[in-house]
Amino acid sequence: MATNRAPPRSRGEETRRALIEAALEVFGRDGFHAASTRAIARRAGTNQALIGYHFGDKEGLYLAVFEHITARMGEQMGPLADAIERDLAAGPDEALAASARRERYLPLLHRVTDNTVAMLARRETAAWARLILREQQDPSAAFDILYSGVMGRLLDLLALLVSRSRGSSPDDPDAQLTALTIMGQALVFRIARATVLRRMGWDDLDEGHVAAIQERIRANVTAMVRAEPPAPEVEP
Repeated sequence: MATNRAPPRSRGEETRRALIEAALEVFGRDGFHAASTRAIARRAGTNQALIGYHFGDKEGLYLAVFEHITARMGEQMGPLADAIERDLAAGPDEALAASARRERYLPLLHRVTDNTVAMLARRETAAWARLILREQQDPSAAFDILYSGVMGRLLDLLALLVSRSRGSSPDDPDAQLTALTIMGQALVFRIARATVLRRMGWDDLDEGHVAAIQERIRANVTAMVRAEPPAPEVEP
């Protein structure tokens, strides 16, 4: 009888995974420059020399960590993005009235924000957030991996949905700013998690809290999409 079990990992694959998981914590806590490969190897329970064997050097391990983060985010966001992109390619909507166009794309925007909030609420993303925040402040080659792998695609999708809802171009600056604003509303519940919990009097984000956040962001996105975009400033 056939099964869907994944094949067991080799010892080398297990070591590589353990080093990446250890590096996630150490790089997130100490930063790239202060983190030591000795501390990472000790946390992973393996020999320090294996970092060189599997990744070349500390920078190679750091980049591998971001490849891991990008892959995990892609696993959680990719299927939804694929489905929405197929939906958008199904047919033209130029004949739709403005109100019908908005109602066509709002549910898709809501699916993206709901999925993003659910992903960011997971415990594993705490370690991601520390590293992502460091790269936002001082970007390196690791930021390019993150942006080209998942963040840019998500922003492209949001901008496309916003522009389709308005009958404008995805390159429209306000569509881009709206996409960034929508993403920011979801990110704050991970990046500023301590402030959120303190302000709301919550111990942690449980399913009810996540549902309330999703509902609030859906309402915000609906208001943003239904509002007329600001008129461009006219040079005197």
